[in-house]
Amino acid sequence: MNRAAFDDLAFRPDHFFLGPTKGWGLVRDVFGRLIDRCEIVTEGRWDHNYGALHFDETFTYDSGWVETLNWVFAPDARGRMSASEPSVVGAPTTWTEGRDYRLQFRRTGAPPVDKVALLYDVTFTLFQPHMVLKSAKLKWFGLTVGSMTAYHRRVRE
Repeated sequence: MNRAAFDDLAFRPDHFFLGPTKGWGLVRDVFGRLIDRCEIVTEGRWDHNYGALHFDETFTYDSGWVETLNWVFAPDARGRMSASEPSVVGAPTTWTEGRDYRLQFRRTGAPPVDKVALLYDVTFTLFQPHMVLKSAKLKWFGLTVGSMTAYHRRVRE
């Protein structure tokens, strides 16, 4: 793919996460200090019966904590990709912003803030055709209390 054609591409979660990806992330506290690192593995599959992408996203942290999110991405009534996940409180908000894909949702955080519903503000930016950068800010009452910077790379089957 030539560079000019790539520069016109917007991130599409339903295309990118179809199949396996692997990546790594850094978790930082409110002061920007590194507090944990993780490996991120996803496995996506298309469900023709529902016209939706199902994908499991597993985070394995250096601290020993492991978490799996079970996402579903499907077109909404307007044809835009919407997301859902069982641990999310209410319906996530999704939209494209230029070439980026944005996702906001509320869910309880990881220990020690596992009793508080935080707002996750996530931006996906296609960096290369087979790699996406992810920036997630965790917010509480509008204040950023933590962040994750990560990348996912498509794994060739």
